[in-house]
Amino acid sequence: MCSFFLCDHCCWYRYRYRVSPPSAASLRRVDSNWRRIGAAMRSLSTSVLVSVPAAAFLTIIRIGTSHAFHPSERYVQHQPARSVRSANSAVYSEPSGSSISVGSAGASLLNDAFANLSQGDQYDAVLTGLCAKILDGGPKAAGAAAAADTGGEDGAETSSAAANLSPTERAFATLSDPLSLLQEMNGRRVKAGPRSLSSLIDATVTTESASAMATVLSLAKTNGGIRNYGSLQSFVTQIPTNPSARVMCPDGVTRTRDERLSVLQDVPSDDRGTEVASALATMAAVGLCVFIRVAGGLLGLEELQGPADLVLGTALTVGVVDNFYDAIKGGTSLLAATQRDKIPDAIKDANVGLPDKEDVPLGLGQGKITGTVVRGLTRLLSVDTERECQCEAAALFVSYALGLPCFAFRPNALEGAVLVLESARQDDSYSKNVDSLLSDAGILKVLIWIMAPVAMEASRHAQLIASDPREGAGLLKRLRERAGSVGTEAEDVVENLLAGDGADALLRWAYAEADALLRDNRNMVEELTERLAGGAATVGDCTAVLEDW
Repeated sequence: MCSFFLCDHCCWYRYRYRVSPPSAASLRRVDSNWRRIGAAMRSLSTSVLVSVPAAAFLTIIRIGTSHAFHPSERYVQHQPARSVRSANSAVYSEPSGSSISVGSAGASLLNDAFANLSQGDQYDAVLTGLCAKILDGGPKAAGAAAAADTGGEDGAETSSAAANLSPTERAFATLSDPLSLLQEMNGRRVKAGPRSLSSLIDATVTTESASAMATVLSLAKTNGGIRNYGSLQSFVTQIPTNPSARVMCPDGVTRTRDERLSVLQDVPSDDRGTEVASALATMAAVGLCVFIRVAGGLLGLEELQGPADLVLGTALTVGVVDNFYDAIKGGTSLLAATQRDKIPDAIKDANVGLPDKEDVPLGLGQGKITGTVVRGLTRLLSVDTERECQCEAAALFVSYALGLPCFAFRPNALEGAVLVLESARQDDSYSKNVDSLLSDAGILKVLIWIMAPVAMEASRHAQLIASDPREGAGLLKRLRERAGSVGTEAEDVVENLLAGDGADALLRWAYAEADALLRDNRNMVEELTERLAGGAATVGDCTAVLEDW
């Protein structure tokens, strides 16, 4: 792989001139055109240069392996060859043994390679390189770059400046170069390619800033590289505040709010805490009794073997009765009928028999006890990667389709509440990049996003394991508690939306909308699931699926 060693003391076009050098104005124009590319390439490692399209490197190799390197016969004279590599030069050997030094002239090779590319390819190469720098540098490098943009010079000042930045300011400072370049591309009507946009989205994800993500996606949509972000917002049926107001439902039927709520499914529920606790207690008790029964003689615990047998027998009896009570009752009735002549008259007159399973104490006979234990064991022991990827794909698709700048694969109530409240504060210039979600429509969108994994898993499995239906109610509870911190107007919006049975109605409405979106876009969600199941997909890769790149 070719390597280019560029230093701050070497300009991009330092050559010997055979005739009079170009004018100062010409040099300034060239310098203006390549200053950004020069700064990017000096800061990137050799691996980043792979992002330059293959045509560029083929051009470099063609120029480097031939003696026809004459970028401009009027102005440039090739420098003498060197047999060693210095700190600022790279030596390329030909098969014949001769070599060409690409030290101070290395920049010219890169210039010529870029000159053979289209303007769009040039911008894509630099944008990809800038994003790769952010991705390779990690949080520490990003914080240092952000502090440098604020004016810190030495290490102490840089650390102090980075500490004084808010998370949003640090995110925008980290992305300042890619954002500026994308804005320049929009101004020149240069469309960004899928690879550079994927890299930009991945770099933005590392900042963990919804405001930065909203800005990047807005610029990318203006650029024309992204089309499907927020494209399904108009397909969401808003919940009317008036119970008698009529709306068009996803099935094409016009109903009032109360009429639709009457036919909607309830949100699935579970008691996973009780299930896990029951499973753990059963495993501990049965495991201890089996250990005493097997190893009690060796450890001098013979006196405990009797109680251990009693516990094991009781557990076995409960399991059999709870699951086969109907069979036991039917068999008993059949036996009594066949042996009626042998049954004493007192028992016949008393009509003694087993009670109905609904009347059995502790709910025995209905499968509730063993069902709780089995579901708890399933939660503890099962590992279903495909199920988890299905839930993650559902959350990612819904958030992207509804225009939410938050691509968490596992949405939760806390993250949803923070997204809603921060979007409503508008207390700095960065927050204005995110439209306020503290409204009836905004809260419904966030709630649909949170309920999407539940709708996905419930449509394919009887038990919810990878998703948690309690997150929706948790979001509404947090909004009711914290809306006052934004202002009285925001608090009124939340109270009016959740008044009376509004919380339950909103949860069921959001669940139905999430289910409808996922069913209507099943193929897209399945393709996302396959991409996530591969184990190496990034948010940028998933965006490529959503945009059909």
